[in-house]
Amino acid sequence: MSLRDVIFVFLLLLSSELQVQGTGSKTAKKKGSNILIVEQTPHSTWLTLRLLGRTLADRGHSVTMMLPDDVFKHLISKPVQDKVKYEGAPCEPGTLAAGRAFEGHYWEGEYTNLLETVDNFLAAGSKSCEAILLHLDRQAAEGLKYDVVLSTTPDFPCGPVLARYLGLPSAIVYVPASSLLFGSGNPFPLAYWPVMPSGFLTEMTFKEKIQNVLYYLGARYYHGVECSAFDFIVHKYISNDTNTEELLYNTDLWLSVADFTVEFARPTMPNVVNIAGYNSVDPKPLPKDLEDFMQSSGDAGVILFSLGSITSGMPERIEQVLLNAFAQLPQKVIWKMPPDIDPNSVKFPPNVKPMSWMPQNDLLAHKKMKLFVTHGGTNGVYESVNNGVPMVSLPLAADHHDNVARVVGRGLGVRLDIFTMTTEELLQAINHVLSTKSYQENVDRAARILSDQLTKPMDRAMWWIEHLIRHGGLPHLRTRAHKIPFYEYFLLDVIAFFVAVLTVVLGGVVCACRLAYRKIRGKQQVQMMEKKDN
Repeated sequence: MSLRDVIFVFLLLLSSELQVQGTGSKTAKKKGSNILIVEQTPHSTWLTLRLLGRTLADRGHSVTMMLPDDVFKHLISKPVQDKVKYEGAPCEPGTLAAGRAFEGHYWEGEYTNLLETVDNFLAAGSKSCEAILLHLDRQAAEGLKYDVVLSTTPDFPCGPVLARYLGLPSAIVYVPASSLLFGSGNPFPLAYWPVMPSGFLTEMTFKEKIQNVLYYLGARYYHGVECSAFDFIVHKYISNDTNTEELLYNTDLWLSVADFTVEFARPTMPNVVNIAGYNSVDPKPLPKDLEDFMQSSGDAGVILFSLGSITSGMPERIEQVLLNAFAQLPQKVIWKMPPDIDPNSVKFPPNVKPMSWMPQNDLLAHKKMKLFVTHGGTNGVYESVNNGVPMVSLPLAADHHDNVARVVGRGLGVRLDIFTMTTEELLQAINHVLSTKSYQENVDRAARILSDQLTKPMDRAMWWIEHLIRHGGLPHLRTRAHKIPFYEYFLLDVIAFFVAVLTVVLGGVVCACRLAYRKIRGKQQVQMMEKKDN
């Protein structure tokens, strides 16, 4: 090949490379966007937003997480070493106290007071939302602008309200709880999809279907109550011509912490993206003391026990049932303690190691981990599945019962009532799951399916958030279901039309038949009279 040919080929390849780079730049992720994350509660959802925020920051974005001041001081008690900027919006204390009151009332089983506490919780949430709005207003006056609002709505639909006020696109990270699915316009196939908090399986009896409809109506009602608590903000700062529910419907992107490996199959909207497993990362080596504890378990292995963030206020009777059961096990047990309780205040059996903080994913990934005794929180369930660990579930509240129904329905574990279980029942459940191969086989299969995806859940979440930022909104992915009256949505008007037409047609046929009958009958009577006369 001559020098001229070599130069020609080189220039051709260089031209092709430049063309590819030019094409790719049109779809490259937008760097340097200013992202606002809003969280109002101290629940586990803040960890979800925090991890998403850290990942966005690592990709070159400027990320600010805004919290009510009392929640901020509770969660960020010491300097945080990451790229996310955390801010507390000045407001009257209330959200944190209301959340703690909710947990306490649930453990006590005082359902009347619980309803009152929920009302107080929503009131505190709406006030802290207004405080965040005013704080953002002051920032805007100083020239600070954001590109998107990312929030979660386990209790408060504040994110969409702030997004509308700031004129920004919005995304919501959520667990597939019923009251939130209303906002995405998702259909509800009540015949085979159980509504929160029924805890039903996808195959329901006739009685359960009736109950499922009632749960649906209750969830629909609560959704309205939840949204109406924030309407005063909308009317005061945005417009009297809209409301919180309408703004929630206008959310551009719904990031669902669910996957049909565990979740029951159901239809979803185009702007709903499943990201369950987003927190699945390669396990890190355990600290030496934990590794030594794991290795000391021998062939029996280790059981992990955690009730997530709803652990404070556990009744002594339930605590004693757990301690008595764990003391009789050959396995060693790691017990996740609430940070506000001194482990020395509880007399633990020799095989139980209490910890106020633990690397849960790293522990579940350890080869010595045999079982996860859990409350059925969304993140914990998917971490357990991702690491191939079967479960004994003790659901407490909110979406726990429904997550656990999926665990039971998929054959990944069993369920017990934490309020009524005995030591013997807990022991029996643990030994049953450990000795029955099908649970381990099912969870191993689920782990393989969950990990076998075209893109990793976190990468998928990042692409969609950046896609939303690039285009300034995704209205083409939203349906107009929320704008249609219920009688049109369920085609009741069309059904009524066909019933009316059918009624008219059948009525006409009946009238024609009666008329024909009368004529024929009349002729027969005339003929009979003529015969008598003759």
